[in-house]
Amino acid sequence: MAKRPPNDGASWSASELKTLKALAKAGTPTTEVAKKLGRTPAAVQQKAMRAGISFRAAKRAGTRKPAKSGKSAKSAKPAKKAKKK
Repeated sequence: MAKRPPNDGASWSASELKTLKALAKAGTPTTEVAKKLGRTPAAVQQKAMRAGISFRAAKRAGTRKPAKSGKSAKSAKPAKKAKKK
């Protein structure tokens, strides 16, 4: 069985909510926010949704930080070359 994060099942404090808002606004990926707060990614996503915090706003604005794992670089499609006539 997977190891549970330290704050698993604990109530969210005001300082944790403040940190969650700041990290979401900065465009930090959910998995990194979860590690910093000692929560699961699902718990972070659910709390953000219930508190009206959007991770997508940072993504749309282009301020989101790239993931460290490099998954986004691998999944990106190469640019198509323009055909010459």
